[in-house]
Amino acid sequence: MVNQIIELAILGSLALISPIIAKKMRIPCVVVEILLGITMGQSFLDLIHPELPWFSFLFDFGLIYLLFLAGLEVELEFLKEHFLSALIVGTAATLLPFILGYSLGVAIGIDPWLIGVVSSTTSVGIVLPTILEMKDLFDDKSTEIKFSDLLLGATAVSDMMSMFLLAFFVEGSRISIGSGLILILLFLIMYPSYKLIKEYSKQGEAVQSLESGYHFSTRLSMVLMIIFAAMAEVSGVHGVIGAFFAGVIVSELTSLREHLLKNLASFGYALFLPAFFLLTGVKVDIVSAVLKVNVLLLPGLIILSFLGKVLGVAASARGIIGLKRSVLMGTMMWAKLSLVIAAAETGLLLGTIGDALYSSLILYSLITAFGAPFLAEFLARRWIKV
Repeated sequence: MVNQIIELAILGSLALISPIIAKKMRIPCVVVEILLGITMGQSFLDLIHPELPWFSFLFDFGLIYLLFLAGLEVELEFLKEHFLSALIVGTAATLLPFILGYSLGVAIGIDPWLIGVVSSTTSVGIVLPTILEMKDLFDDKSTEIKFSDLLLGATAVSDMMSMFLLAFFVEGSRISIGSGLILILLFLIMYPSYKLIKEYSKQGEAVQSLESGYHFSTRLSMVLMIIFAAMAEVSGVHGVIGAFFAGVIVSELTSLREHLLKNLASFGYALFLPAFFLLTGVKVDIVSAVLKVNVLLLPGLIILSFLGKVLGVAASARGIIGLKRSVLMGTMMWAKLSLVIAAAETGLLLGTIGDALYSSLILYSLITAFGAPFLAEFLARRWIKV
């Protein structure tokens, strides 16, 4: 018991210093957290052991909460406004890297569906802060749709498509007739849940009264997340799928959006998300990732996923925002993190991948999460006059 508390104290201390390091080094905090986790885990110091009960709960809940927040970033009203453009670009930016990743998986003998999924994803958690920080650098007033608007819309579409790919291709073999009915029920209750959320959002004084006294929207969000995650698990699909779509529905609390995002983010970033990313790094075994998987996996994933994103976006968005900005958008959409971790963790739980492949996929997501914003800014400052 004493050792567990000591390890928890170490984890908490790392969560505290991570944002300070990230701010000084100007890199995403989640990247710092995973790197610190790698340092403290089995790869180097071996001071934290993720199999302990407390850590298992923090990791599992953190993963569900992370995908819930990703869904929360999907603004359906925004998508309606630019639906066709976002759909075309997001679809191209998902399917082409998926096909290339699937082909790589076939060629090197690793589950092609899994490799396709991790190639196709885009991390809204990386894209959103990057575009907010450099919005003036990318947007062009002469185009009908702003670069930032199209990027966020396409990223939302790509996120949702990747979630479906993860649900039905990585875990589809687990879905029986009975659990399939539960999954259908989950999708059937999404629409009435969406309508109820919309209606609640319009109830002005009643909403404010519940909010001021009980933080009701935060309670509602957490309960919906847990219910949807539970239904997904019972149906044979990982709980992150349900949590993601719960986040999409809760995003419709438009009148409370800023207040709700602040509450949910503070709750998550205070404990669960830092713990999740730190423990993700702890579980990585660098030696296995480098020496015990096919030597072509990491370079193949990095190159093909990048080409897939850039070519997919360039082909579909060139007529909307121009060739150079299309390449920049594809570069930014190359960033991956949460869905790759979700796919890797799912494969590990199902026994379809081992620790070595898991570690390789986490390293791959780190490379893209760090490389995509850096490369996009580098290209933008040379291609675009500001």
